[in-house]
Amino acid sequence: MIDNASLTAVQRVLGDIVVSNPDTVNGDLVAFENLVQAILFYDDLVCIDSYKPEYRESRKKEFAFVRFVAPEEVSLNPVEKKAKSEADSIRPEVRGGEFVDNDFSALLQMLKMNMVCTWDMASSNYYLTMKMLGQPNTPEFQKYSEVSASIFSELSDVGNTYGRWSNAARFVGSDGQEHTSNITSALTTFIASLNWLAYKSIYYSLAASYLKADTFLHPIRHAYQIHWMRKTGAFGHDFTSKLLGALKIELSTTVEKIIDNGRSQAISMEIPIFSAWLALQGGDVSSVIRSALEIRNNNEFQEIRGMLRDIRVAYDEEGFSEANKRISRLELELKKASDKTLSLYGIRTDQGFSTSFIMKAYNSVAAIKGLPQFPEFDFKIPLPAFLGTKSSSFSCVYKNVTAELTSIERLGGVRDILGARFNIDDERYSPPKTEAPEYRYVTSHWKKPM
Repeated sequence: MIDNASLTAVQRVLGDIVVSNPDTVNGDLVAFENLVQAILFYDDLVCIDSYKPEYRESRKKEFAFVRFVAPEEVSLNPVEKKAKSEADSIRPEVRGGEFVDNDFSALLQMLKMNMVCTWDMASSNYYLTMKMLGQPNTPEFQKYSEVSASIFSELSDVGNTYGRWSNAARFVGSDGQEHTSNITSALTTFIASLNWLAYKSIYYSLAASYLKADTFLHPIRHAYQIHWMRKTGAFGHDFTSKLLGALKIELSTTVEKIIDNGRSQAISMEIPIFSAWLALQGGDVSSVIRSALEIRNNNEFQEIRGMLRDIRVAYDEEGFSEANKRISRLELELKKASDKTLSLYGIRTDQGFSTSFIMKAYNSVAAIKGLPQFPEFDFKIPLPAFLGTKSSSFSCVYKNVTAELTSIERLGGVRDILGARFNIDDERYSPPKTEAPEYRYVTSHWKKPM
């Protein structure tokens, strides 16, 4: 299941929608990668058709390979009511300059988004203003800018889809006094964006659980989804997508080992690996989706989808213990494919597979269900001889991806290819306000702590 926000992000990547804030670019590329993975590794792509009528047909035409399902068609009214009820229970509160409610405070901490609110002078009055706690032109500032831009971009969805919109919040000074006026529009908009983000994340999570589907949400919504799942104990509908994440990590690690072989300095593969692979093959980001739709019918991808399908059915019908047997097979295939690819490049490998992946998968369930957890020790289980020679679908995928991504000359231009079609309106960009940590509690004639 893909949300409408991710499809909008894909349109921004392809240049069909103007980007008003360049800080959203990396999040959009992640959403683009998610769509490519969904095409390659899932049998069916579904989007809830909650777009307003005047926009529906154009969206369906743009994404003809996605099956759009009307909420009433699959009886999602109870899901919508439950999502609104959950979202209504959220009470945003800013106290002493920080979010202190259990929901948004936990989310911002998880995102390591250090922000503070202060009273700043404007037109002879003090207004409550949101700022980043830190210095401009630093890695922390860049991360804050990207995360806040992704949160603000949530409201771009409001005009096109239905949902719960609210900018209600409680503002309390460090002296205990409650404030209801002189709140900057940027802060109220940020809160409205957080409320919309929470509602949409909860809605898609509940809908996916009801329809027994995995979710591919826009990255910022996925972050809130993780928080909400921890808070409520909801788990299960994204089980196989976690395994798909393991394939991507294993591929990235393999490519890094090949590139690093004989080098004194390691190279980190911080690129969306499947969309990068297809972009390098086609030479243009606009060809990526078309290529993914073509090669998804290849035998190797059909076989991998079959394995993921078996794991998902086993988990839904018989629980983790039965699914774990199939996870072991998938892990064996991943390890074989990785070792075979590395050996082609003359890199030695251990003949075995790590148990740590299975431990992590088990522990993610155990933590929520209150089961005993195991330490994530890392020992090798030797591969049976008959498994060492047989070629697999994973080997084929590994070979194709690594052949493209291990070319340093081409790899250097992959981000240029992926970002080439963004249509950015620089004139509308306004960088976030900042507050130096050492001056947070300092009072002056132009600023007061909350």
